[in-house]
Amino acid sequence: MIGGPSAALERVAVISLSVHTIRDASAVRVSIVVPCYGSGDWIDELVRRVGEAMADTDGGFELILVNDATPDAETWPAIRKQAEGVAWVRAVDLLGNVGQFRALMCGLELARGEIVVTMDDDLQHPPEEVPRLVSSLEADPSLDAVIGSYASKEHSSVRNVGTRVVSSIYARSYGKPAGLQTTSFRAMRRPLVDAILANGTVRPVMGALILQSTKRVVNIPVEHHPRQRGRSGWRPGRLVGTVVDNVVNASTAPLRLVSMLGLLTWVIALGLAIYYLIRALTGELVPGFATLALLVLFFGGTNLLAIGVLGEYAARIVTEVTDPPRWVVREQVE
Repeated sequence: MIGGPSAALERVAVISLSVHTIRDASAVRVSIVVPCYGSGDWIDELVRRVGEAMADTDGGFELILVNDATPDAETWPAIRKQAEGVAWVRAVDLLGNVGQFRALMCGLELARGEIVVTMDDDLQHPPEEVPRLVSSLEADPSLDAVIGSYASKEHSSVRNVGTRVVSSIYARSYGKPAGLQTTSFRAMRRPLVDAILANGTVRPVMGALILQSTKRVVNIPVEHHPRQRGRSGWRPGRLVGTVVDNVVNASTAPLRLVSMLGLLTWVIALGLAIYYLIRALTGELVPGFATLALLVLFFGGTNLLAIGVLGEYAARIVTEVTDPPRWVVREQVE
């Protein structure tokens, strides 16, 4: 054998040392993942405030900024500058816009911490609250995640009302506890993060994935600040689309609703048939056009609704089967 036993042992020692070094390099206690879109004007403030809030963190921390293919010319250069100048900042630029949840999943996949915090990039989630989330999670070993809850959300009144309605829908569609706020400001333990990443769905829904993986989740009160700069990327169309994704991707509740509606219409039709048969047998005049028109419209609308719901599920099945990439990284800076 070339080099003899001593050379082989030396190579083994080098390999062992390399593995040990890699593990040490990747060992951080807290990872903070932030999907970014159109936030180039205040990324430096976000990084500064995260650094100040986490300065006393034992075990190290990292901040992962994921640029969701922002079309402006400021966001990615600002993120890359921070990653190049700050040791604990890592930056990812996605090839195409994939939406907040998939950009978040990309960041979770890169995160190395035993505790992973997720937050928005608009500074409405104060970085100063991150240590509170982390300490609350570590204080109770039985918990898998803590989610920040807001006494009052600094959104428009219309959006706040919509949030309450949507929360009620989620509670019925995928078993979200009625009193639990599922915000995007959260801290999760590594096993839960791994369980979320093991789900290979093309259209991930973060709140549903968390609650399908564990029920050991509680709320922690945190501040919610008003937006100081920029505009929210959540337009009404995107909000509605996200609600549909949350309900359709995470449960079969719409299918059950259509089934119940079909059963109800069958009962109504049977009752009308018996009613008109009795009237015909007793020689009474049976109403004609108006009744027929109403029945055709009712059953026709019910059928179209059922076809639409089935179409939503069929489209998602096709997407999952074709298995397109959930995201593609264009550039990464560490």
